Amino acid sequence: MSPRFLLTLFIALCPASPVYAGVDVERALKACHSTCLAHGPDFDRTVEAARGRGWTPVSGDTLATLAPVANVEAAKAWTTAADDTMPRGSVVGVTRARLDGKAVQTCTVAMTDVDHELFLKSFFTRTDAEKIDEERNAVQISRFYILIAGGREQFVNLKFPASPTAEGSIVASSIADDGLEVEHYDLRNCNPDQTGDRFR
Repeated sequence: MSPRFLLTLFIALCPASPVYAGVDVERALKACHSTCLAHGPDFDRTVEAARGRGWTPVSGDTLATLAPVANVEAAKAWTTAADDTMPRGSVVGVTRARLDGKAVQTCTVAMTDVDHELFLKSFFTRTDAEKIDEERNAVQISRFYILIAGGREQFVNLKFPASPTAEGSIVASSIADDGLEVEHYDLRNCNPDQTGDRFR
């Protein structure tokens, strides 16, 4: 998925406004952790949580646009309600997909108006994430990590504006499966921007 398309998508879904400005970084990280990292990606759990919290489904082709991998077999996405669990206007997406022929699940949280520099610092403080790769262009930086959370080894992708002072969305995705050993997928050598069998 191209960086320009990603930015266009979130401008459309979550237009900037004073209501969203200045999202608390700790709250944003807590929302990301509780939704995607604490237990690892869990399609069914997230669907139930979305129903219980009154999140609004995103329909049509946008369902698969948040997926950090190609070969999506099932996808659900929502814009979140104003509650204590998620910054208002966030977008959450989960998928069932295949990576190198093996079944995986993914979970993604996208938030607007978050100070991404502070988010990254807090992310490192609260996790044991090991950076394994980075891709960048004039618009966006995409970083890749391995971490263990919820008793599962997870591959995490963080996407954020290339400029430290730029406004925009931060997109955090986790890829995992029960018993998944990330290095078996040769993630270190893949191109995260390709749209083939691996990453978007």
